[in-house]
Amino acid sequence: MDAKLNTIKADLYNVFVEGNADRQQLARIFLLLFIPLMSLYIAVGKMPY
Repeated sequence: MDAKLNTIKADLYNVFVEGNADRQQLARIFLLLFIPLMSLYIAVGKMPY
């Protein structure tokens, strides 16, 4: 579990601070942010059609 947290912290740093992330890091951060935000949007708002 500690290794996964360190990986996530390193990915966040590379994506948002340094800006030199690879595709795998970008995908992890996208999923980390997309899933909770989309769930909240579906629960509270309504989808634009």
